[in-house]
Amino acid sequence: MAGEAPRTDFDHHSAEYGRDPWAANIAMNTHCPVAYSSHHGGFYIVTGFDEVTDVARRPEVFSSAHEVPNTPGRPQGTVVPASSFRGLPLEIDPPEYLQWRRAMNEFFSPAAAKRLRPRIAQYARWCVDQHIESGEIDLVLDLSNPVPALITLDLVGLPLDDWRLYADVVHALAYTHPGTDEFDRVEAGFAQLIQTVRELIPKRRADPGEDLISFLTQLEIDGTKIPDEDIVAVCNAVIPGGVDTTTALLSNTFEFLDRSSGDRQRLIDAPETIPGTCDEFLRYFTPVVGAGRTAMRDDSVGGCPVKQGERVLVSWAAANLDAKVFPRPDTIDLDRDARRQAAFGIGAHRCIGRHIARMDFEVMVEEVLSRLPDYRLVEGAAQRYPTVGQVNGFVRMPARFTPGPRRGPAVSSAAELRALPV
Repeated sequence: MAGEAPRTDFDHHSAEYGRDPWAANIAMNTHCPVAYSSHHGGFYIVTGFDEVTDVARRPEVFSSAHEVPNTPGRPQGTVVPASSFRGLPLEIDPPEYLQWRRAMNEFFSPAAAKRLRPRIAQYARWCVDQHIESGEIDLVLDLSNPVPALITLDLVGLPLDDWRLYADVVHALAYTHPGTDEFDRVEAGFAQLIQTVRELIPKRRADPGEDLISFLTQLEIDGTKIPDEDIVAVCNAVIPGGVDTTTALLSNTFEFLDRSSGDRQRLIDAPETIPGTCDEFLRYFTPVVGAGRTAMRDDSVGGCPVKQGERVLVSWAAANLDAKVFPRPDTIDLDRDARRQAAFGIGAHRCIGRHIARMDFEVMVEEVLSRLPDYRLVEGAAQRYPTVGQVNGFVRMPARFTPGPRRGPAVSSAAELRALPV
C-alpha cells in the first residue's frame, strides 16, 4: 500500500518521461518529492534532494542488496524493475560492502585513475585518428562509447578482439525498454559477454596478471577467497557502469557545446578549466537516473510511511535539479559550484568508478576541443535514447568538422594499440 504518499503515473522507462526528464524531475521534486507509482510492481519515487539523501544514507533501512532470483518482498538490488544480473559490490550492504570497497580501491582510487590517464589518452587519440582525415565522425559510436569501453575492458582483463561487440551490447542495454523482445536479445548478448568472464576465471586463478579479474581471483573477504559467482557479479556492475554512463555524460556534453558556442570557445581557450566543469555537466546531465532500494523494515521517507519489502527508487537526476540546493536548476552554468551534485550517488554506495569517469571526461573533452574544435552536429541526425529509465544519453551523434592530421601510431586494431607502451 502507498500509505500517505501521493499516487503518480511516473514511469522512468516511458517515452513520455524520456522526452523531457528535466521538466518531469523539477515538477516532482517541487510538488511531491516522495510519491508512489504502480508501474513495475509498485515503487516509491523519491526526487527531493533532502529526501534522496535521507534514503541513501540509511543502508540499514533501505537496502541495496540483491537476492537472485528476484522475489517480491526480498531485496531486489539497485535497478527498478529488478535486473536478472547481480552487481557487486554495489548490491551488498555495510559492513561487508566496506570490505569490498577498501579492497577494490587498488583499481578505482584517484591515484589509480591518474595512472590510467596515458592509456585513456592513447585510446582517445586512436579513435579520433580513425576519422580525423575524413572530416566526419559519430561522437557516440566512434568516440564516446569506444574509449570508455576500451579502457573498461582493458581494466577488467577481457580480450580486445571483440571490443566493438562488447561496446555495442552495453550501449544498447542502457536504452532498450525492459519487457521487449529487443531487450531480451540485448540481455542475451550481455550474458555472452559475461560467459567470457566465466571462462577466463580459472585461467586467471592459475596464472594471474595485473587485471581486475586476476585480482578478484586472489581476493579474500573475511579470510576466504571469493567464489566465481562473486567475480562474475563484480563484472556485471563494472562493465556497464564503466561504459555507457560515461558515454552518456560525454555525448550530452558534446551536444551542449554544439549549441553553446560561447562555452565551447571558453573551454578551447582555457583547457585547464575543463576538469572544473565536470560537476556541472554531471549535475544537469546526470547519466544514471537513479538507484533502487528495498525497505528492510517499516519506516518513512519525507513523512510518507514505507512498509517493509517495498521498493524505493531514489532519483539522482531529480535531486540534482532541486532548486533549494541548485538555484536555476534548468540552466547550465559553468561557473556554478556543483560539487554537491548527486550523479555518482550519495553515502556509502557512491560510484566506485567515479574517478575514472572524471578522467575519461577530462581527457576526451580536451581531445575533441583540441582536434575537432569546429565540429558541428549533423542537423536532425543525433538520436536520444528512446527511454532513459537507467541511463540518459544518445544512441548516435553524427558530426562534421575540418579534417586534420593523424597523431597516433598507425595500428589497425585496439589489441595492437594495447601492446604499445604509453
